[in-house]
Amino acid sequence: MIKRSSPALPLPRRALAGLAGAALLTLCGSAMPALAQSGDAASRLAAAVPAGTSLVVAEQNDQASIAWKRSGASEGAPYRITFANFNGGPAVLEAVIAGGADIGYVGEAPLPIALGSGVDSVVAVALFANPGSPGNYFLVAQPNSGITKVEDLRGRTVAYPPGTGRHMALSGILHQHGLDLGTSVKGVQLAGTEVAPTFSSRGVDAAIVLGQQLFRLGKPPVLADGRGHNWGLNALVVRKSLLDDPGKSAAVADYLRRAVALYNWQGAKPDDWIKASYVEKQGLSVEQGKFLYESEGQGAFYPIDQRAVAVFQEIADGLRVTGALKRDVAVAPYLTDRFNEVVIAQNKADGVTPRPLVQPTPAPASQ
Repeated sequence: MIKRSSPALPLPRRALAGLAGAALLTLCGSAMPALAQSGDAASRLAAAVPAGTSLVVAEQNDQASIAWKRSGASEGAPYRITFANFNGGPAVLEAVIAGGADIGYVGEAPLPIALGSGVDSVVAVALFANPGSPGNYFLVAQPNSGITKVEDLRGRTVAYPPGTGRHMALSGILHQHGLDLGTSVKGVQLAGTEVAPTFSSRGVDAAIVLGQQLFRLGKPPVLADGRGHNWGLNALVVRKSLLDDPGKSAAVADYLRRAVALYNWQGAKPDDWIKASYVEKQGLSVEQGKFLYESEGQGAFYPIDQRAVAVFQEIADGLRVTGALKRDVAVAPYLTDRFNEVVIAQNKADGVTPRPLVQPTPAPASQ
């Protein structure tokens, strides 16, 4: 299993208006057939996959493989599938770029950051989002340290994994409170798995941690969470060249339908999901799992339309403002609407209507 990290191509932000209508609609070939016209879209997608096709899916924290097994979405999959678990979005992107994975799950920050570093060989084929959620990110401080609010972090050390959604949320939180990561606050860059242990050993004054880590740390004081600083947006990305392979492209289309179905299953069967993910996988109690699930809420897959492109561009621009991204990038050339009909059809089949992509006002820091 490959574990690396990489991140493209600087284009003016104001090019978005033209690109959204042109590059978005033409990238990587023509759109999928009008699946909604068929009463058997699932069978058509599966039948289009050549025999002997394999698919490697790069994920984080078993986010897809658990539901793949539990939801029934895997039934009749017309390819051999392998799930590879990675620590963070940058490592997922590297695996996809290097050919170690065919499709990968990343959060909203890694793709723009990768584009800003020179990567131009990947494209997002699907987006799911949960606007208004805390993103499972919590900015915590050492107990009894005198740090009771975000402003108290001035001159202090904060641990975070660079190039990730946590990096983005931390930058946004600090910026909201008049601070800056790297100047007024001393950032300590660590691998995702090292953030919580470093905080636990009191090697830093504060850290941006995930929900399951919050409980394992004894639930230290929470200064703020990711609410209002992230869209809960995730992207499924592939190499652009993969979509030139008809067999692989067909497999991606079929997997995407199942990915939408298994994600919708999480919302329809929350108790099953909490037990499978939070309790059995992460080792939390049912009560802790319910707390995280209910605070996070349930998102949905969205078609990659002009609104979705605008949101992703807003994310990239926000990363630039807060310093997490060092130069402007345009994201539209790295998104394709080729598989929108798959997303729309499966959401309809599951009775899911995505709520409007609107970000609420950032919540004040909690004590």
